[in-house]
Formats: sequence, C-alpha cells, structure tokens
Amino acid sequence: MKKLYILLAILISLGLLNAMPSAKSIFFADSYMLRAAGVEANYWNPARINKAPGGELWLPALNTGVSISNNALSLHKYNYFVSRDTLHTKDKEKLLKGMRGKLALSAEASISTFGFTSGYVALSSANHLFAKVRAQEDILRLALYGNNKDEYRFGKEANGADGIAYSDITLGFGGFKLPYLDQYVPDIYIGASLSALAGIGSVETQKFDAIVSNNTESGLSVDLEAQARYATVGAGFKSMLGLYSEVYPNLELGFTLDNIGGSIKWMGDSSAEYYSVWADSIYALNVDEEDLFNEEQESRELDGFESKLPPEMRLAAKYSIANATFSLDYVQGFEHSALTSATGRISAAASYYPVQSLPLIFGISLPNSDLPLKTSYGIAYQGRSNEFGIAVQSFDAIIPCESSKGIAFALSMRFFF
Repeated sequence: MKKLYILLAILISLGLLNAMPSAKSIFFADSYMLRAAGVEANYWNPARINKAPGGELWLPALNTGVSISNNALSLHKYNYFVSRDTLHTKDKEKLLKGMRGKLALSAEASISTFGFTSGYVALSSANHLFAKVRAQEDILRLALYGNNKDEYRFGKEANGADGIAYSDITLGFGGFKLPYLDQYVPDIYIGASLSALAGIGSVETQKFDAIVSNNTESGLSVDLEAQARYATVGAGFKSMLGLYSEVYPNLELGFTLDNIGGSIKWMGDSSAEYYSVWADSIYALNVDEEDLFNEEQESRELDGFESKLPPEMRLAAKYSIANATFSLDYVQGFEHSALTSATGRISAAASYYPVQSLPLIFGISLPNSDLPLKTSYGIAYQGRSNEFGIAVQSFDAIIPCESSKGIAFALSMRFFF
C-alpha cells in the first residue's frame, strides 16, 4: 500500500512539473481542434497536419504548460477555513455547498520532446500525465457533523484515485481529400495518427464500497472494502482519426475520434492492493476502547495487466471573419478514466488581430460535474519563421485571483522553414 501512495504522489507531482502536449490548447480553453495545425494536429486533428505555414520544428521544452484544478475550494475559501479556530454551522454548510456531491482534483500534464512537420506528414514525441482524485461529499459531512444519519453509502464513482503517465512517439498523415464525393458535397479532408506508447506508471482504483450505519439498537457499524492496482514500465498503442471540411465560406466543421485501440500493457513492477475495515456495535460508551475496528491489508504481486485508454470523441466548428476567428468544441468520453470523462464538455474561443502578427486570445470552457468553469487569456507573436506565445488560465473565476479553483500556465514556441 505504501508503494501505491508513493506512485500516486509522483504522478500528481509530475502533473505539476510538466505541460500539455500542445500548450496552445490552454490559450483557447481546449477549443482547439480546428485551430491546431502541423505538429499540434498530431494530437488534435491529424486531417490538419498540412495546414502549418510550411515545414515546422519543435524543440524540447519550448511548448510547455501546467494545469491543476479542483471543483470546490478556491484559494480564498481555503485560506478562510484554515484560519478559523472554530467552524460554525454556517461555515460548514458553505464548505459543503461548494462540493456539489464530491471533491474532484484533476491534473493534466505533459512536455513535448520534439516535433517535425513536412507537407502531409508529422512526427512528434511528448510525455503525458493524467491524474484524478475524488472524494464524496458525505466523507466531509461525517467529519464535520459526525454520524447524524441512519446510513451513509460510498462508491467508486465518487471516491478513489486514478493516474497514468506515458511517453509517445506519434506519426501522423493528414490533409488528404476524400475522393468520389458528389459535386454538391463540400470537400472533406481526412487524417490519422498512430502512437507508440511507453508506459511510465499507472494507478487505478478498482473497487471502493463502504457503508456507515447507525441506530439505537445495534450502535455504529462500519464496513469498507477498497482495491487498487499500480504498475510501472509498459508498452502500448493508440490511434486517432480526424476529419474536417469547409462547409461554407469561412465556416469549418470537424470530427475526431481519439484513443482508437488504445491500451498499455504493464510489464514492470506491479501489484494489487486490498484494504478492508469493519466494526459492529460501537456505542458512545466504548469509543475510548482499543481494537474497536478490525483491519486487513494485503498486497499481491501481479504478472502485469493492461490499462485501456477509452475512446474520446470531439466535434468542432470554426468561423473566421476579417480580423477574428471564433471556435466551438464539444468533447465526450465513452468511459470515466484518468484520461477521459463520460461527462460531456463544451468550450469556445475567440482570437482577434489588432495588428497582423499579434493575436489576442480568449477562451472559455463551461463547467460540468467534474471540472469548474475555465477561462483563458493569451497573446502571441506570429512571424514568418517562428511563433511565440504565453497564456494563463483560471478555474471558476473570470480572471486568475483568490477566487480561482485552479490555475494553468502555457508557453508555446515553434519554428517554420
């Protein structure tokens, strides 16, 4: 169990030290599928690989960023609660109200290693990390108020931790026009990317079932069973298919399906961790007695296991006018995992050019049950031979401030030839 905690801490720490595979997605609050071109298109829509202004080169660590967020606690709220000697009922309810059923912490990160684009082909490599930790609101309610309900139930959907870290080498082909279309059908362009994956580490919560019950006849009863597995060193594969079309002058529509056939087979140190706690007939009169709770903990070595990377679908639209571009994205995972969410999410962005080579960028991503509102602000310089930009992103606050529930930073630099 101790190894499991250490690996999870390392995964979350990596999330704080690395960056998004395409840092510019932070500029646009993830409304980026039809904006990506060249190397970035390998990860967002390979049909747009040939849309870079000529050949493109990425150097190590020049496309970096970091993002960490939660859905409940802002910096201001955290400072307020930790500074209080006593939490009154009003304070407790204020804390619980912000959780909306559960506390969810999320970190997504990676750092680019290299990237190269020429014509319809792109080759790139990056390190990726995804980590999620969640805890049900009733856990905090129990801590604040004690056991004042007949029964509390806890399940895996709202409790647990999942994380995965891996490196990729990705080869993409894109920008090819679909043949044999009717003359009245707009041109549709297609692309695909194939990724060889080297697994760094994985933590998965496989089971979390708990019941806490209380009544005057049998007293307090507790029954908890949890199971997780972790692993290091693996190898795998995933692929992405992308399409886009200019259906009307200045209006583009796009579609991608990511993680097709995605999985990592873990071959290094791996084990399954089992933990259970149970107790019966606990009354206030014997709370000071020892051995009220029974506890079992077991660790079993595994020969290895496979982590599936669930598919994720994205739809997007982009409209351009004289000095501005507007985009709208919808992303939908098919399963909850460290990488994906089964809860859909909508994001939108706008870029405006007050002068030809200096875009100002704003993005917004609407909240869902897992993540709060995201707003992004970016500025870039776009020259003939290079592009450079920086951005900041705030969670659940219009601008980065003490009311933010998370923060993200991004640096993007690429060279053209």
